[in-house]
Amino acid sequence: MAPKRVLISGAGVSGSILAFWLAKHDFEIVVIERSRAEQRLGQGLEIEEPALSVVRAMGVLDELEARKTGEAGFHLRDEHGRSIVKASAGGFSPTGAMEIMRGEMTEVYYRAANAHPNVTYLYETTIDSIDQTPDKVTVHLTTRNAATPSRTETFDFLVGADGEKSHTRNLVLGTPDKINCYSPVGASVAYFSIPSLPSDWPDSEACHYPGRRIMWLRPISKDSDFTSVHLIHVGTDEAALSAANAAGDRRAQKAALAELFSRGNPGWQAKRVVREMIDASNFYSEDLKQVKLGKWSSGRVVLLGDAAWAPTPFTGQGNQLAIIGAFVLAQEMARDPSVRAFDAFEKRLRPYVESSQAIPLGGWMPYLLVPQTRAAIWAVQRALWFLVACLVPVMKRVGTLVGEGSGKEHPFDLELEGQAEIGKPDR
Repeated sequence: MAPKRVLISGAGVSGSILAFWLAKHDFEIVVIERSRAEQRLGQGLEIEEPALSVVRAMGVLDELEARKTGEAGFHLRDEHGRSIVKASAGGFSPTGAMEIMRGEMTEVYYRAANAHPNVTYLYETTIDSIDQTPDKVTVHLTTRNAATPSRTETFDFLVGADGEKSHTRNLVLGTPDKINCYSPVGASVAYFSIPSLPSDWPDSEACHYPGRRIMWLRPISKDSDFTSVHLIHVGTDEAALSAANAAGDRRAQKAALAELFSRGNPGWQAKRVVREMIDASNFYSEDLKQVKLGKWSSGRVVLLGDAAWAPTPFTGQGNQLAIIGAFVLAQEMARDPSVRAFDAFEKRLRPYVESSQAIPLGGWMPYLLVPQTRAAIWAVQRALWFLVACLVPVMKRVGTLVGEGSGKEHPFDLELEGQAEIGKPDR
């Protein structure tokens, strides 16, 4: 019997991990990506259990460890540069124990998948049209790469792993305004890199500004010439920024953010960041929104990762869900290489996804942690200081006394044990 052919749209975290696992079970995989192969940009991401078990089973954990940013901890500073809160990596800190830049992470997964003879990557390639029958899905592929001509191909399955603004989802289910799949969270974020200074290493640093603004600088690595920047604004009152984000107009986005983060003559690193942002080439800005769908598949097409369930950075679960989702979809397709696998995948994973999409504090976490006034900022910073400096050490001590690890820390079961068909590393 000929191997099942699968087209995966999107060479990010979930796309490459899915390609890796399906190829191990004799599926023939084509992965397409609209960007160039050398475009390895993005923000820092963390890997925790149970996602860590997936990459360990892939045999790439050592390589990921070698590519960690080395970020040692976190400082929350005031506008004068004074450290108010300091937290070491892990525990109650934005710095995870396994912190890696997105570009480094996706390259590791790409190399692992591309090493298999059943996997082909096509960059600068997009889908123009999708036609389904009960047995096949036919797509017309357009490419900007002269070495790979545009063509029509037929596959057994199509997986849309092409992000929150999924083109695959638009073609199969309809545009966001038609299917009402976006749930705004009332905040915006911009990511980019600026030339680094020696003081940017080894800790990440953040500073509040009045008007629900926060600036966060994160080291990329000890030897990097650049530092990663996150600019966050909570609220829906910045019309110019929202309009620029909706249009995807990079120049207008930078202008709106420059005005926003210069307002009120802010201190700390604001002037440096605004000045360097103008020339940043890897700039990305968006209004944050979650993706919520009634069903993740249609016929022989299934959505994966942010295309199906974007949770937003406020949950801290985007990378986790991308890894776990890819693994579970591969498991179900290996068990039953038919459209029934898509229903089994969704039935098994949806409860975990929906619980992971919950923004802490009933959705109020962004508003509570990014306050409006200087007085509220002072109060939040002192509350965080008390939590990190006083309460967390006591909680750790109590945990040691009563015994930790007796409960189930990670409620999702990857079904690794006893699964000979998938999930075991190569010997």
